[in-house]
Amino acid sequence: PSGDPPAGEALSADDRRAVDARPVARGAQPPPPDPAVDLHDPEAVARAYLEAAYRVDGGDAGRTQLRAAAYAAPGSPPAVVGVLVLDAPPPGVPRTARVSALDLVATGQEGTRRGYRAEIDAGTGPAVARLVRNVVLGRQPDGSWLVTAESTASPDLTVGEH
Repeated sequence: PSGDPPAGEALSADDRRAVDARPVARGAQPPPPDPAVDLHDPEAVARAYLEAAYRVDGGDAGRTQLRAAAYAAPGSPPAVVGVLVLDAPPPGVPRTARVSALDLVATGQEGTRRGYRAEIDAGTGPAVARLVRNVVLGRQPDGSWLVTAESTASPDLTVGEH
């Protein structure tokens, strides 16, 4: 119907104001990729991206976090938007992230896309939560691999979100 929002649009600016949604600031500029990460190895890139994306600290509250943007394809949501931090730890208490499992679940017929299911152990102090994420990597013209998309593996978007 003509009164419906355009496809892909969830909330307009007016809708966000109506529900009194808190504005989200853009995080600090992303650091360059770690030179120890081989960008021609898609598994190494997926691990580096996920560990950087889910490593947060108190200063990330209320903003997106762009530490993983160096491992994301230019113009993709992971590079442009980053990861929204919904529950930052207290100031001075970092949350660590380590990929504990990474499974290849899909490949493109042309060999230019790979999809992975990852399990990430994210913790603040002794408390550790298991996050499950899906990432898609695309091979770039120079032969490197970069993340083009990421999603939660759970249909309930509130489960384990950070």
